[in-house]
Amino acid sequence: AARTHTPDANMASGFGAKGNEGRCTPLWRNFSRCMSTADDPSECASLREDYFECLHHKKEITRQNAVEERRAELINDKAEKLKAEIWKDVFDSSWTKVEPKAKDGDGKKK
Repeated sequence: AARTHTPDANMASGFGAKGNEGRCTPLWRNFSRCMSTADDPSECASLREDYFECLHHKKEITRQNAVEERRAELINDKAEKLKAEIWKDVFDSSWTKVEPKAKDGDGKKK
């Protein structure tokens, strides 16, 4: 049986994992339509970019990694500040700075 030409003929199938239309199919259709009607293929660059982002999520992943990296930096900075405060408290309350108890007039401790 011969297949008829469809706008999605160059796509793998146009169907998603559960049999319905794939999530990127509408973007592919827009890009394909633009390429078939454009005088200059560069006119379709943003549609191509959108389609590839839908397929591979590179911008999304890059952004997510940047957010996670910044979050880790903030957590580490906060942890370092807390650690410094804790160590300062430990050294400020060290046994070497304990004041001796006051003595009565006869030299004995109270």
